[in-house]
Amino acid sequence: MKLIKTLRHAIIGLFRNPHRLRKVVVFIIVTAILFMLSAVFNNTVENLILKFIIRYAWILLSVLFLIIRHGEVMKRRGFDTFFHSINHTDFNGNPPDYKYHALQNEYLDKTRFVSLIPQCEWLKIQDKLEMLFNRKIYKIESLEDNMMITDIYTIAEKLPTIIPWSDDCMVEGRSFAVGESYQGRVIWNAVELPHGIIAGSTGSGKTALLRCIIHQAIMKRFNVTLFDFKGGGDYSGLDCQKVSEPEEARDLLTALIVEVRGRMEKFKEAGVSNIDEYNALGRGRHIPWLLVIDEAAEILDVKPKDKAQKELYTDIDQSLRTLARISRAAGVHILFGLIRPDSNVIDGQIKNNLLFRCCGYFADPAASRIVLDNDKATELPPNVKGRFIIGDEEVQAYYLPLPDSD
Repeated sequence: MKLIKTLRHAIIGLFRNPHRLRKVVVFIIVTAILFMLSAVFNNTVENLILKFIIRYAWILLSVLFLIIRHGEVMKRRGFDTFFHSINHTDFNGNPPDYKYHALQNEYLDKTRFVSLIPQCEWLKIQDKLEMLFNRKIYKIESLEDNMMITDIYTIAEKLPTIIPWSDDCMVEGRSFAVGESYQGRVIWNAVELPHGIIAGSTGSGKTALLRCIIHQAIMKRFNVTLFDFKGGGDYSGLDCQKVSEPEEARDLLTALIVEVRGRMEKFKEAGVSNIDEYNALGRGRHIPWLLVIDEAAEILDVKPKDKAQKELYTDIDQSLRTLARISRAAGVHILFGLIRPDSNVIDGQIKNNLLFRCCGYFADPAASRIVLDNDKATELPPNVKGRFIIGDEEVQAYYLPLPDSD
């Protein structure tokens, strides 16, 4: 019975992805070689019994190759020994049943077990499992529809420290490719998360990511406006509207609010609720708008300003809050860039509208909590540019270099 079970595992392993076709071809080639060798040796032997054994030996050897190569007998036995040694068994004393090991993607391997052991008990032995696999564990999870199945994801290869941007990474619609995590490409879907924030200390790669998103918006033929009061060359080569004076920013925000309200009136008249539905009618076309505000603290923090400036910046602040509240359906998206997150700058009201949150390394846990509501940004490698936390994922952002630079 155990032999049949082992053979079944081997056959399933042979036809399981990845590299299913390659595995089947190799097995066919090995079987053909064994068959030819069996025929050759059969002609050189005169003893009838030995002749009979050699004639059909290729079948036994093929099955043995299948079991050893794809049945993973030794690996299964090793797991059983390990789980018994640390008493990781169910209430019947049975260790987890090893199912298979597969490459999930270029960064992660997945090992699946079936057992009556709850996930909390698996998490308790994570450090021991890392010693067994000789790899860091990315996550341990049980399937929602079958709690008996536990998948252990181990890091096969660390995220690269730089991923050059390619226009092949572009995604359709009002979505932007941000980078890659251990689970694959990370996308900012601006339809679901209309406004966002990208924060990170100096040198974290925040500006390079903003450049990359602006480039994508330009390629998609969005209206793109950039507030850059530093007036440096960080955004050279990008063909978009650039605003560097606060008075100009206030006037543009006022005009943008009028534009949004005008769009909403047209949507109401047409009986639709958002820009995508309106454009689908064919009556006209409204172009999505991306407003990027680099170092938003320059215009959101009114405390250090004198009286005249304070009134100006208060107007800007109120206009931004209004725009963040009403612009989602109109296809206007706001993306804030911050070096020093502060609760006076990103208060609860405006933070609630910034649903897409991307945070680079901060030594101060308070800064991480302001952006992410947790301390995960402090755990990022401080010497790797472009490494961010988005949601619960560690992400290496795409890098779009400045023109004429390596």
